[in-house]
Amino acid sequence: MPRYSLRLAATSASILLIWLLWYTLEPRKTAYSCRTFRSCIGLGRSHSYDLSLSQPSQSEVLESLVTLRDGTVRYQRVAPDADPSLLILVLNKDSRSWSSDFRSTSRSFYDFLDLLASTSLDLSTVSLGIRTASSEQFRTMQVAVDRLPFARVVIYHQEDTSEGAVYENRHNPQVQLARRSGLAKLRNRLMLSALQDEDYIFWLDADVVELSPEIVPTMLKHSASVTNAGIITAVCHQNEMNNYDKNAWELDSPELLGPLPDAEREAAVAKLVATRVFVPELIEGTNDSAIVPLDSVGGTILLIRADLVRQGLTFPHYNIVGTTWGHAGWIGVETEGLCYAARELEGGGCYVLGGSHHARHTDWG
Repeated sequence: MPRYSLRLAATSASILLIWLLWYTLEPRKTAYSCRTFRSCIGLGRSHSYDLSLSQPSQSEVLESLVTLRDGTVRYQRVAPDADPSLLILVLNKDSRSWSSDFRSTSRSFYDFLDLLASTSLDLSTVSLGIRTASSEQFRTMQVAVDRLPFARVVIYHQEDTSEGAVYENRHNPQVQLARRSGLAKLRNRLMLSALQDEDYIFWLDADVVELSPEIVPTMLKHSASVTNAGIITAVCHQNEMNNYDKNAWELDSPELLGPLPDAEREAAVAKLVATRVFVPELIEGTNDSAIVPLDSVGGTILLIRADLVRQGLTFPHYNIVGTTWGHAGWIGVETEGLCYAARELEGGGCYVLGGSHHARHTDWG
């Protein structure tokens, strides 16, 4: 064989080897869509759920597909002998809602199920509730949920007819109030329709890619043992961003707790933004068994005691803080108003997990 052919073969083999290592050995051990060569090129993903964690059902699973009066299509899958204690909720617009991760590899609903399987929860005691605006995702979800032994699955599909904000622009301050008002309504609709007899509700964003070990059981343990800990969140990272969810904070300006004249509202917002204390600073130096009080939470990862919802708690679809008959408030839409709305309810305190507990948002999206 000519020498140049040998060099070409060696070069090609080296490039292939480097490519394989790059796509299978992940320096940060973070990607869920590209953990292996097979998954990188779309040849399937393996679920990590240990079926021995769940008691096999002795009854036949009941499935139903109905169209509700408002046009929403509801798919439901129920194990009749199951008694779920936790309801996991997620909102999905379309396939892009799962976002993309490390090296911009696309994620899917199967990746999200992999994430749930990694929580060490007994999924036979878990209900899963989803609302999607995509008919394609609606069909995919019905097939995919059969792979895991959820006690109950309910999926709602209704086309999104609003123009809304472009996904990539959703963090633009100019569109935040309208976007989060709509998000609060969607959260309430899913939460109030999906909740049955569960003890806890666990919200998880579709574009969360990683949860620290035992984070969900730890949240449940704290909420069960601390009377006032009805709402619990955790710090969320994104790639190099130490604090992705900036809706979780503690108020550091006591004067903002009282009534404010209309003329001072704009200044109050500016002062709150400048002085509030974010989660990374609040949990610094704490251990994994600690919880720290908050005045506001985000919705990236959020546990709510279901009894609070039964007492009337919902996500405010307007700025609830400072609301009067003639004016909307000056802060507190969606998750940022949840703690304010819950403060007079029994067990309505807000907290964040301390120590190393965390969620990680996808790198892109």
